[in-house]
Amino acid sequence: MLDLIFSKVGPVFLTILCGYLLMRTRILSREGIPVLARIAMNVFIPAMLFQTLSQSDIRAHFDLRLWGAYYGGALLNYVLVYFTARLTLGAKNDEAAITAVGGVFSNVVLLGIPLIQAVYGEDGLVPLLIVLAIHPLTLLGLTIFLVEGSRSSGETRLATVAGSMVRVLKNPIIIAIIAGVAASLVGLKLPEIATNTLERFRVAGPTVALILVGCGLYGQSVRGNLTASLLCTCAKLFIQPVLVFSIAYFVFDLPPLWLTVVTIMAALPAGANVAILAGNYQICIDRSATTILITTLISVVTLPLLVLYAGAQP
Repeated sequence: MLDLIFSKVGPVFLTILCGYLLMRTRILSREGIPVLARIAMNVFIPAMLFQTLSQSDIRAHFDLRLWGAYYGGALLNYVLVYFTARLTLGAKNDEAAITAVGGVFSNVVLLGIPLIQAVYGEDGLVPLLIVLAIHPLTLLGLTIFLVEGSRSSGETRLATVAGSMVRVLKNPIIIAIIAGVAASLVGLKLPEIATNTLERFRVAGPTVALILVGCGLYGQSVRGNLTASLLCTCAKLFIQPVLVFSIAYFVFDLPPLWLTVVTIMAALPAGANVAILAGNYQICIDRSATTILITTLISVVTLPLLVLYAGAQP
């Protein structure tokens, strides 16, 4: 079983370390990271997602139980963090919403995809992408609605929320997922030259994503409300995986591979969208950055242990 960690999970975290070292040795500069991130998020990763989905039999894999298991646990965790922040931290409605999304929103794109692909291959990637299809819309959408609800009312609130959701839908990753699903459903076959080009992007995408995770760790420090960040960390890395696993196993009876995938997704560290959302609304910026830092560092230990416990799936 330890071979699984060293051969599959080890390279994932070593690549993250390489990203950190590239920043530390100044081979990569802070000015260059946004450019690298735009290339990854707008080209490499969308191309990889489209190719994976378009070449998969979505009809055979799509199952609403995946959404029910993952989002049932995530939304229950969201409610727990939200009311804990309100009652124990004295957070206002918008602060509690941003705190809650920090405790539930997983870094699926930059870390989850490379990890699942490395350990479980394409068979594990398909259920992950099905869950990812509505990941931003559900959790970010709920947070946007709560934050806007505390700042406006009536038609103004609905217009603002609708505008925010339209911007989410315009994200190249969401577009790639929708296009990939559509291509799979209609049986679209791309020319060989297009397939080979997408294959090159598919290989590059996860590697660049992991390097970006490592780059993001460099120069970060613990700041802001540490109590709130620790609350989010506990909820994100420990409570959410238990909730998702319990619902997936006892309520929806997911098959072993799907059960493992949704549990690992729930156990991923907080994603960068948490900090982006906090920055957009100028709320809890420091605690959001600290949550991402702490959960990412702890996940270096927790994720390999989880994979080791789950083992390889047939």
